[in-house]
Amino acid sequence: MSNTRTSNEARFSDNFKKTALCIAVLASSNIVIAQEQQVDNEFEVIEVRGIRSSAAQNLAIKRLSTANVDAITAEDIGKFPDKNVADSLQRVPGVLIDRDGGEGSRVSIRGTSPDWTLTQLNGNYLASSDTGVPSRSFNYALLPSSMISSVEVYKSAEARIDEGGIGGTVILNTRKPLEMEQNSGALSVEATYDDVSEDLQPQLNMLYSWKNDDESFGILAGYTRQDRTVTTVSNVASGWRFYSDTVEGADQPAIVDQATGEVYNNVWAPSGMHVKNANQDRTRDGYQLAIQWMPTDNLDLNFNYFGAKLGYDQTGQEVFFAEWNDNHNPYFGVKLDGDTVVAYGNADNGLLNDNNWGDADVNNGVPVRRGLLSPQLTARERFGESQSNSFDFDATYYGNGYSLSVQVGHTEAKGGTSKETYANIDARQGSVNSWFFNIENGRPSYEVSTDLSKDKQAYQYYDWFDSYSSENKDSEDYIQSDLKIEFDGDFFTSFFVGAKYRQHEIKGIRNDFRWDDGIADNGGYRGYLPGTEWFHNPDFHPDAESLVSDTIIDNSAGNTGAFDFLAFDFAALDQYLLNNFSPTVVPTLSGTYTLEENIWSVYAQSNFQWRDLRGNFGVRYVNTELSTLTYDDVIGQDSNDTVPNERLSDDGEWLPSLNLAWDVNDDIVVRFAAARAMSRVSYSDLSQAESYGPPVNINSPDSWTGRGRGTSVNTGLDPMLSDQLDLGIEWYYGDGSALGATLFNKDISNLPISSLEIVQREHDCCNGPIEVEMNTKVGGGEAQSTGIELFFQHSFESGFGVLANYTFTDTSTSEVTNEGEKTEAEIPGTAKHQYNISVYYENDDFSVRASYNWKDDRANGIHKGYNMYTKDYGQLDLNAAYNLTEQLSLTASVVNLTEEVEEGYWKQENRFTYNQYSGRRFYLGANYNF
Repeated sequence: MSNTRTSNEARFSDNFKKTALCIAVLASSNIVIAQEQQVDNEFEVIEVRGIRSSAAQNLAIKRLSTANVDAITAEDIGKFPDKNVADSLQRVPGVLIDRDGGEGSRVSIRGTSPDWTLTQLNGNYLASSDTGVPSRSFNYALLPSSMISSVEVYKSAEARIDEGGIGGTVILNTRKPLEMEQNSGALSVEATYDDVSEDLQPQLNMLYSWKNDDESFGILAGYTRQDRTVTTVSNVASGWRFYSDTVEGADQPAIVDQATGEVYNNVWAPSGMHVKNANQDRTRDGYQLAIQWMPTDNLDLNFNYFGAKLGYDQTGQEVFFAEWNDNHNPYFGVKLDGDTVVAYGNADNGLLNDNNWGDADVNNGVPVRRGLLSPQLTARERFGESQSNSFDFDATYYGNGYSLSVQVGHTEAKGGTSKETYANIDARQGSVNSWFFNIENGRPSYEVSTDLSKDKQAYQYYDWFDSYSSENKDSEDYIQSDLKIEFDGDFFTSFFVGAKYRQHEIKGIRNDFRWDDGIADNGGYRGYLPGTEWFHNPDFHPDAESLVSDTIIDNSAGNTGAFDFLAFDFAALDQYLLNNFSPTVVPTLSGTYTLEENIWSVYAQSNFQWRDLRGNFGVRYVNTELSTLTYDDVIGQDSNDTVPNERLSDDGEWLPSLNLAWDVNDDIVVRFAAARAMSRVSYSDLSQAESYGPPVNINSPDSWTGRGRGTSVNTGLDPMLSDQLDLGIEWYYGDGSALGATLFNKDISNLPISSLEIVQREHDCCNGPIEVEMNTKVGGGEAQSTGIELFFQHSFESGFGVLANYTFTDTSTSEVTNEGEKTEAEIPGTAKHQYNISVYYENDDFSVRASYNWKDDRANGIHKGYNMYTKDYGQLDLNAAYNLTEQLSLTASVVNLTEEVEEGYWKQENRFTYNQYSGRRFYLGANYNF
């Protein structure tokens, strides 16, 4: 029995040329076209293979759609255009990505936050997780690209598509067995090398599809495995502060150069510099199972399972030059660029003032002259894993002029760490006499009085230790029913109506490991090591020098300015703990929460065509019942108060949508779209209650400096709404060739506004109230994103081709309150300019593609009410393939060919915040299709 019925049977306007490629698109995509007709059996469905065919199919999907849609299709079975789905998405106009270890991880669309992009698998939510609070933004690092057949990016809304994406909706499509040839599949092996870790590691992809001779029953199974070491070298300037003797409310007094006596008043400077090296062993497994059965011509039954597992054991090492001697007059070598300090050092040499005494607790009760309090050697070690599993079953019945479908499913993701350890040791008593850094050219340089790649005695003071575990869960159960009615009238072509119920749950648990030596008083001030003394009492910790290993951290890759240094020895610390203590697990209230969303939605949508005008209009109503269970937490003190905070909210929204496409002639399409879209508030803004910690520097319960920091969460925040318009024109002037432009505008309301207030709280650390910098969010903010997208695609008969696009986005600022002062900040993820250009050549035996992506400065967060930015960044990637036979090909790729380094700044370009390099990666492999 041949399966000729698809969900996108189409009838086009009379003047639309029906090419075989268009028919292939109809048979393989999930796009719903305005008018339907049975696809004639005389048309041959062409198998899409190669760069040129894939690009042409992407263009055909865009042309045939009623909504504003961009598509990416696999170049062959198991061969997506890039090694990562997010890396491919960044080549779509208006799409930006965040990177993690050099790989694309989060996606944002048209100047909006990644949390405002909805990602679905085969039309339903796909759960993902990481080490922290789950995000509404899908983590693409979890997703094996070889299992994806196509991706559709909806930039305009349709009532039939789930709500949740103000920026847009990304739908990932997997294959179905009855759509593939009998006993077909793919096998590929690949080796990966990068110039930072210098490791050679394997990757394996397998996919097999079978169906019976009647083509009524089929099974598809896939598996992928990738091992990769991700090493990132970085420099970070932290805590930019204002130094003044004359401005009230300044962070610190004016800087005085101890060598020259010169006073630097009303200037900005970072409070410290970090040299970092993060090494992650990343393992990725993917599993896929699809079963399709058509017992009759009218009934289509599908079961799909999709699973992914990502392991991310990581060790982070860093040297921190901290301004902890700032009240001892330590400065020298100060250099200004306007009102910004771009270079300074701290030095002892006997010049530090008389306030530089303390540490009696580590010197038998007798204060000592401490000297420089940094550099500090800091290390983090974690063992983590994330898993995602999705199951769904759908049944579709095709009647005479109608179809009815029912879908039920479950998706869940679990992530976290089984153990995380954080520890550091500091310079003391002249072990380091001076250090100096310079950031004036955007590439830091350092001078230290001792060689930190050799001197194990540079760190004399055991400072801090913490160990804990975390677990988070993201899950959703859903049931959906849809009815489609087809019409033979002169205007309406089809009508959709449906309903969906989703039960979404987010859970988080964090446990602290306390270390018990058998003494009854187990805790101390911070509770990390036992005893009545401070946690760095020598009776309760190892000698600092014993925690410095002989291993040298190599930071030479990427030319970031980072230097080599001796690593912290976790094995020595673990052995010390094992020999002297036993662990006790204590829940951390601030990391324990449950969030539930019960979501009801109904929709109605009509598709229509009148002469050369086609389109759809509809409305979706969604009701969200939110309940949260959280705990207040005072960091650094034990509490018997475990009464949860329970909060409830209820919200309903009407979301109308309209899409129009006017086929002006055979080659030109004009589009218009208008809709109201919504995105729910991020989980991180909903999942915690009030939490705050002690001041930064505590000399005794009666003497401390600085403020504590905390977060107070507002669970009553309403969903964000966006009233959005699109207007575009597209000219399809040749086979696989087109150019076009789209204007877009989003008016966003109910935007959460960051607010920082100074409040007073009680803490066991101190006799009397402490000041706390309390961060919270309030609703009511407004923002606007306006821009234009341009695209151009041309295929030459010679085998060459070019794909290019440019996006301009002008995003307004939103209000931020910092210590009572209101400022304006951009939405994170926004870049004003971005462009992509890909040039390829392809013949029967060989193909090569060079792809360059560039994006302008973009906001990545907020500090003191003002934006932090990632500087403009461009990256060149190469892909090549050689066909040994029709079935066997060799592949090679280079990611970040020109070894680009990512950089950032705060407020203005000379205020450096970070640079980082995760390597240039090389891939060499073989593909076998059958």
